[in-house]
Amino acid sequence: MDESARFAFGLCLLIAGCNDTRDLAPPSPDTPWRIPSGAATAPQPPAAPAAGPKLYTLPADPSLPWPDATVPTDAGHVYALDELIDIAERNNKQTRVAWEQARQAAIKIGIAQSKFLPNLSIDAFGGYSHSALPFPEEFVRKGYITSNADAVYPALSLKYLLFDFGGRAAAVDEARQLSFGANVAFNAAHQKIILDVSQAYFSLDGANAQARAARQARSAADLLARAAQSTYAHGMGNVVDVDLARQRLAQAEYQVAALQSEQHEANYTLLEALGLPPTTKLRVADSSSRPLPRGTAGTVDALMNQALRQRPDVLAQLAELRASDADIARARAETRPKLSISADVKQNIGQISTSGGPYLPIDKPEAGIYFHFDWPLYAGGALRNEVRLAQSRRDEADAKLQLTNEEAMREVAIAYDQLDTGLARYDSAQALLSASRTAFDAAFDAYKHGVGALTDASKAESTLAQAQASVELAHAQVLASAAGLAFAAGELGASSGQALLPP
Repeated sequence: MDESARFAFGLCLLIAGCNDTRDLAPPSPDTPWRIPSGAATAPQPPAAPAAGPKLYTLPADPSLPWPDATVPTDAGHVYALDELIDIAERNNKQTRVAWEQARQAAIKIGIAQSKFLPNLSIDAFGGYSHSALPFPEEFVRKGYITSNADAVYPALSLKYLLFDFGGRAAAVDEARQLSFGANVAFNAAHQKIILDVSQAYFSLDGANAQARAARQARSAADLLARAAQSTYAHGMGNVVDVDLARQRLAQAEYQVAALQSEQHEANYTLLEALGLPPTTKLRVADSSSRPLPRGTAGTVDALMNQALRQRPDVLAQLAELRASDADIARARAETRPKLSISADVKQNIGQISTSGGPYLPIDKPEAGIYFHFDWPLYAGGALRNEVRLAQSRRDEADAKLQLTNEEAMREVAIAYDQLDTGLARYDSAQALLSASRTAFDAAFDAYKHGVGALTDASKAESTLAQAQASVELAHAQVLASAAGLAFAAGELGASSGQALLPP
């Protein structure tokens, strides 16, 4: 092997060594991965000894947390539901993601439509060449001649597809259907945010109402405990009644503390739906005075038919099915002939010298127009399989549409039933609350006058507290169920809180 070959071989080995990727993954299944020293992050501490602890923590990246602009809130303002929905729609990143996806789908329409327009480009190429050509020895003693040439060819080129059996039109149709689906998905993202905020709002209101009922129960238990102490002090009771009343008061205190935890969890859920940090201080309006719907709007069959006509997920899946039909037409057009035209105008700027003679310059224009006929007769089955693949995707989209329809009808039926039973539960809770309040007043009055037992008064107090909490919770659940039914039917499209519920 000569010197130049050895040099080339060594250079190849050096280049191959630069492409070593063994350090880009953990060295073994039980060894922590360490960020390379050249990465744009904080340096990691040196690896622990073999016998030391294995640290799987990573250093902080100085570029995080990513700057995040949120809609400002007023800690002193009491926000109604429609205001919370407005904050979420402007602040929740899901709407931004859906908006960008809709914009990208619209841009793809422009890309597909550009295929109907000619392509115009400016290009240039040039260079230098030295060549030797054989020549008869009777003319040239050496038996060859040499040629030196250099030239530059600036050119203006035009290409235009004249006919392609509808392939471009099918691509535009497919892009339009996908854009329609993306726009529908954008509206669907807003509907989902409205639903999430509404249900989180009503859940928080239900948690607040239960906390209020628990505090009222604590007040009733405190009143009962003081009554037991007073009765015992006047010699008409016993120490067992006093201890029992204190036990009931302690249980009421515990219930208040437990429901405060549920309040905090519901508040975090609402802040998440709004896209706000969990440390945000936010006051929300009470919905206990919000009127409940008089009943479900229409029959369940009517709501199912309505959902199949206007639910965003159904419409988006239908658009995907139509796009797959257009994709089949596009794939079939690829198997058929295409007719196109091209033209160019260029300038030949150069010079040539033969056998060391003088250079002969040239600076002349050139032009040409060409027709192209292209018909792929055989491509190893690729084009035929493209058609089969498009047909399979169409069948898949049709099956997805059927599944989406079935899911929509199921969700409408469940939401319809939840609202219907929720209204019945609320009416029952109201009747229970009225009866429990009467029973507690009677039992407490009887015990206070020494003609009733403390256990009866305590039981009546517990029942009253549960009835109060049940009414408040049932009210919030009915409102949440109404929003769920509107969402399932595809009606949850307004930002106003009053528009969330069916009449």
